[in-house]
Amino acid sequence: MNPEQQQAARQEILQRLYQYCWAYDTNDMTLLASVFTELASSGGIVADSELGWGPWHGKAAIVAALSDIRESQPDRRRHVVDTCVFDALSTTRASARLYVSIFSYANGKPPHLVTTGEYRLRAVNGSDGWRLDGLDEVLDSAF
Repeated sequence: MNPEQQQAARQEILQRLYQYCWAYDTNDMTLLASVFTELASSGGIVADSELGWGPWHGKAAIVAALSDIRESQPDRRRHVVDTCVFDALSTTRASARLYVSIFSYANGKPPHLVTTGEYRLRAVNGSDGWRLDGLDEVLDSAF
């Protein structure tokens, strides 16, 4: 890949992650499903604890589980991602690490930070462009 192709691939992969965050935060499960491959996997843990979720295998399972979690949360969430490092990038596969900060607001209270952590993603480039094939999360603390 030449530098322009690498930059375009990075931007498309990050766009999928941004769509994931927006979809979860706005409870748009159709958009959420669109970011994953059919055989994707996802899950997460809270560091230094026994708390975790998943792993879920397959787009349908991921969307169903995240929809259930989202519906159980009485507050509104805002997932903010930054500081992306691509560990690997080819014409067909990529892996990256990013920081995530999760904010919450509800009941007239101002938004506040509830936790931070890391996303680790795997992406594949197919006939429909780049999609997430794996998204794993390690949170720094429970909330």
